[in-house]
Amino acid sequence: MTRVDCDFLVVGAGSAGAVVAARLSECGRHRVVLVEPGQAPNTVWHRLPLGPARLIYDPRTAWLFRSGPERHLQQRRVEAVRGKALGGSSAINGMLWTRGDARVYDHWRALGNPGWGYEDVLPVFLRMERYPAGAAGVRGHQGPIHIQQTRPDRLSDAFVSACRATGLAYNRDYNAGDSSGVAYLQTNTRRGRRWGTYEAYLEPALKRPNLTVLSQTAVSELLFEGTRVVGARTQRAPQNPGESMEIHAACEVILCAGAYQTPTLLERSGIGSPHILASHGIALRHALPGVGAGLVDHLRACVAFNSRVPTINDIVHRPLARARAAMQYLLLRRGWLATASMSVQAALRSSPEVSAPDLKLQLNALTFDLTAKDAAQAAPVLRESGFSLLFFPIYPHSRGQVHLRSRDPFEEPEIDSAYLQDERDQQVMLAGLRAARRVAAMSPLSELIRAEIDPGVHCNRDDELLDYIRRTGTTVYHPISSCRMGSDALAVVDARLRVHGVTGLRIADASIMPSMPAPNTNATSILIGERAAEFALADLALR
Repeated sequence: MTRVDCDFLVVGAGSAGAVVAARLSECGRHRVVLVEPGQAPNTVWHRLPLGPARLIYDPRTAWLFRSGPERHLQQRRVEAVRGKALGGSSAINGMLWTRGDARVYDHWRALGNPGWGYEDVLPVFLRMERYPAGAAGVRGHQGPIHIQQTRPDRLSDAFVSACRATGLAYNRDYNAGDSSGVAYLQTNTRRGRRWGTYEAYLEPALKRPNLTVLSQTAVSELLFEGTRVVGARTQRAPQNPGESMEIHAACEVILCAGAYQTPTLLERSGIGSPHILASHGIALRHALPGVGAGLVDHLRACVAFNSRVPTINDIVHRPLARARAAMQYLLLRRGWLATASMSVQAALRSSPEVSAPDLKLQLNALTFDLTAKDAAQAAPVLRESGFSLLFFPIYPHSRGQVHLRSRDPFEEPEIDSAYLQDERDQQVMLAGLRAARRVAAMSPLSELIRAEIDPGVHCNRDDELLDYIRRTGTTVYHPISSCRMGSDALAVVDARLRVHGVTGLRIADASIMPSMPAPNTNATSILIGERAAEFALADLALR
């Protein structure tokens, strides 16, 4: 087995891992090895904002995991896709740039995580962003992540006006610390092209001689000397077999494999709940019962309408509409092809008793045949012009789990997202459906609607609506909290992202989030990558 030596080993080149590797290699003094099962995001679909429609169902670009059977979704299995590429899920996601409210990060700090309050993370967000339209001191103007606001169109304008007619205020910048109200979405795009962590961080770093990237390679287990992690053993992807390696890290190993695969890597290495490890015949190295526990994800459903104005449905089914959209995008970088089908959002309170917005509505310029939806493939796009109003709880209370299925790093993990397990989430979903209908009934949006097609005007009682949500609800692709940060018995990492009870090991991905930070998690995942690199370099300087 080939041995490779480095200073830092980064496992996973996703939204956080690409950032960690790029920042650690920046000064040129440290040898950094980055291991990633995917490849560079170099297809036309990776560049096109609407590309996720294809990428998330392609095993070459995505991990086609599924959660369930979900007990509270009629035993359905729900897609649990993650990105398989340099850039990870930032290479296949919807590109919605959402930092989260100031109070969320203050809550993280209050949970026993010093250094994670809003005033602590704001300078890092400023360093990450390039959003010239934002206010100085609140938004970054020179960072590597290019951000643009979606352009108004007739349907999006009508949604904004309808939301304001219900009493919601217009929010010029929902990333300025308070996301309440209705707003045009911001996306991490540059001149109409996707701009993930590969483009922003990793691609510029690839020319550095001190950075080695091993693609189509997974880590099978960590290597130890006593209680210190000193490296990892790798395994090549089945479709591209090759020699395994032992990579030894003189300074640290940093896990950035994501909320599903970081906990399962820990378990394969003997770190986790003793009874889980025993059930797989894995010797216990260090008991951490929180590994894989506390999984959280967003579940969404929608109210769908036939539309009097063209939408992406027309682009899918009508050659002339497709040609017009292509020309608009190629010449002007505008139109629906410059989005991931979503353009505007509203953050509102699900009830008067709630002190801050806990519910999200979002316009999606597509409608699907939900009766044909399967967790393993996309639902067919309906032929008639249509749009959907998506809704979901921003801060879900339900808690699931994820654990290894086998010792094979390419094997799908066992995922139980526990959607709607907590009755509070059920009530927020019902409030979301009714809020979507309330907005749709307001002018001028109401004039653009021919008919409600899902769940249909006949469906009104709470039990009927909840049944519809259980039958059709699906993920928003935001799993977090399976190796969460904190100091309690179920916490896996401390506030500097070091794994409790072992040395030489840090985690930097969405799994460490102690609670849902925002309606979308990619910006916070990038923040975590930035902070992990900071912590690693600062701790090295103290040696």
